[in-house]
Amino acid sequence: MVELQLQQEDARLVYLAVAYHLGRPGSELDPLTKQPVEHGLAEISRDLQPQLERPSAHITLNADQVTRLVSAMYGSMTELKAYPMLGMGPDGSGRQSSVRGFDPVMRHLYPEVNDDIEVTTDLAERMIMLKRRLDPQFLAATNETEEPAEAALPEPAPADEPPPKRSWWPFRK
Repeated sequence: MVELQLQQEDARLVYLAVAYHLGRPGSELDPLTKQPVEHGLAEISRDLQPQLERPSAHITLNADQVTRLVSAMYGSMTELKAYPMLGMGPDGSGRQSSVRGFDPVMRHLYPEVNDDIEVTTDLAERMIMLKRRLDPQFLAATNETEEPAEAALPEPAPADEPPPKRSWWPFRK
């Protein structure tokens, strides 16, 4: 488990990443069983949303949630960087993300995007910096649950045998 104490700006970025995650189809399904996960990022969204207006927010994540949040942060970084390049909607409503629900959350949390679309690249940069600051805590949370794996090294080739000669022509046998 990892407990995060986030400043308001960081909490908003995490909430945006969670909104990105939840907008992807199947994001809250177990990859093996295809059943809904017991503790996903929807739970974090419910905990974090009422705290967004406070100066700081507090959330607790398990190892699976940390993994999902890291993935969500990477995905939202990519989405934010590409956002200025998106085409306008067919009805002239503005740019539309391919991730359902991402646009309204982003525009609600960061209304300055409505006036200057280049703000999204700034948000992507802030997301990268936040992830870098949180990496030590994320790493500690994921390593706590994993068993130490034995490193299986390949057997070295015997030194007295020369390597087999290969033909310069790849199709010759």
